[in-house]
Amino acid sequence: MMMLAGLMTAAPAAETGESAADKQRDLIAVLTSDAPPAEKAITCKRLAIHGTKDAVPALAPLLSDPQLASWARIALEAIPDPAAGDALCEAMGRLQGRLLIGAINSLGVLRDARAVPALVEKLKDTDPDVVAAAADALGRIGGDPAAKALMPMLASAPAAVRPDVAYACILCAERLVTAGRHDDAANMYGAIRDANVSRQRTIEATRGLILARQSAGIPLLLDLLRSPNPRMYRLGLGVARELPGAEVNKALLAELDQAAPDRRPNLLLAVAD
Repeated sequence: MMMLAGLMTAAPAAETGESAADKQRDLIAVLTSDAPPAEKAITCKRLAIHGTKDAVPALAPLLSDPQLASWARIALEAIPDPAAGDALCEAMGRLQGRLLIGAINSLGVLRDARAVPALVEKLKDTDPDVVAAAADALGRIGGDPAAKALMPMLASAPAAVRPDVAYACILCAERLVTAGRHDDAANMYGAIRDANVSRQRTIEATRGLILARQSAGIPLLLDLLRSPNPRMYRLGLGVARELPGAEVNKALLAELDQAAPDRRPNLLLAVAD
């Protein structure tokens, strides 16, 4: 039995002796053959593991295939080469509807900054779903060119897509915070709060503004903790736990003295956390 087990485990090892290049070549051959869509779909999934830029020419035509486009995008999103983003950008010029939105979404996943000009053009599309997808992708890519294109739309975008634009601006601001550009992030969050956007986006921007301002955001934090609105009060308790520094603890302890009795336990827990 032990000898049989050894033979059984040796077989897969022998199969894996095929080089990565050979394996990819076999997979590409399936995509360019008359194989049924189901087989090509599984092949795309395998190319997400084994694919390189050499697989992009075989994957790119599938972006216009309603049955296989999503599978091709899975592979392209996993290929760490600019050729994948180039294929998706090229496809944006010839796709429409859900297929176009899918390509845009994949560019957001790749965070390919070279796609920003093409995505900015899609902000002018007549399809609100395309505009929303382009805004989201720009938010995920971030950077000054993306922010410059998105910020004016907080005022000019149709009401149907303005929440998506606001969310994209929030994503841009988060990346600014990560890059240490707190003042620029605070300016973006402030613009979102001043815009005519949904209450949810205003709440998200308020949280971001406090965190971007750091200790200078404490007065706004205290406004939340004093708000009669339960939702804003809970937001304040959450942000108080995220904002670091001794100054925050000092402000929360001082707030305990004037807070309503029913709010003091939660404030004390926030200090403890």
